[in-house]
Amino acid sequence: MLTPDYLLQLFAYNQWANLRMLEAANSLSLQDLKRSHGHSWDSIHGVLVHMMAAEWIWLRRLQGQSPKALLSPDEFPTIEAIRMRWSTVSANIFAFIREQDAQSLQQDVHYRNTKGKPFTLTAWKILVHVANHATHHRGELAAMFAMIGAPHEEDDWLYFFMQTGN
Repeated sequence: MLTPDYLLQLFAYNQWANLRMLEAANSLSLQDLKRSHGHSWDSIHGVLVHMMAAEWIWLRRLQGQSPKALLSPDEFPTIEAIRMRWSTVSANIFAFIREQDAQSLQQDVHYRNTKGKPFTLTAWKILVHVANHATHHRGELAAMFAMIGAPHEEDDWLYFFMQTGN
């Protein structure tokens, strides 16, 4: 059974890895940041906003709300704007997890997706999905960075463990 302590470590890693992607993106020109790559959320900027917005919407669902739309990339024109909002979202996720116990993590969460379709998932499954979702998109970002010749730091769990001593 997953524990709040495990999820706190998972999200510490998630935040650490996401910050590495933001740091890499921060060194790009606006042209490279918004260059269309023709897949996923189209650009490095689009993927970063999507990742942050996905964390935001899933937290809202865990809190009993069902937003009708993700946050728009237009609301976050710069890496600093993304970083500021994501910092708040991350802090709220950590606060949510700290409020949980083994029993509450087993509770069903009822929500509607952005198209209004109802779903039910267990809280811990949502939280694990959020971290896994970010891993998927960090892989896409790594490919986009490679395509434009932009360096980025490794973001594997092992690097997190070695760097942070966790």
